[in-house]
Amino acid sequence: MSSSLIITLVKSDDAAAVLAFEQENRDHFEEWIASRGNDFYCLPEVRSSLEQAQYLASANREYHYLAWIENEVVGRITLRGVEQDQYHKAFLGYRFSKRHGGHGYATAAVNAVVKQAFEELKLNRIEATVIIDNLPSQAIMRKCGFREYGHSHASVFRNGVWLDMLHYEKLNTVRPA
Repeated sequence: MSSSLIITLVKSDDAAAVLAFEQENRDHFEEWIASRGNDFYCLPEVRSSLEQAQYLASANREYHYLAWIENEVVGRITLRGVEQDQYHKAFLGYRFSKRHGGHGYATAAVNAVVKQAFEELKLNRIEATVIIDNLPSQAIMRKCGFREYGHSHASVFRNGVWLDMLHYEKLNTVRPA
């Protein structure tokens, strides 16, 4: 993996780079996640989604990150459902460029975001789900120290088929005060 991987919170100014990333990888992503439809793939829509992400971060509800190699977005990482009271947890999601796969970028980026969630956001638990057939994502979970704790059957409907999901968790070894 190159040392030039940089992780940033999204900004509306990133819209053109995010659009290029999403357009290049649309078919790849839609193997695993629901289609956003054609309307999403235009600059104003992407900019609007990034503005919404910035608002959610300012409200401490969600954090949307970009993984960059030089001036190119190679991945997106999201912490959703952030709960900093009582539960101290969030739900992790991510997607990475097919072209940049196999270089360790996803593992490095997920580790960086989880570290920030534990240290800066003072979260105790990060959860994630992976479609059972998504072996690369399962490998990322293991490499990042996540533990599989459950298997839900027929829990997501994609491309006319019900698919199983694996549930993962990672706990902060230093408990938030």
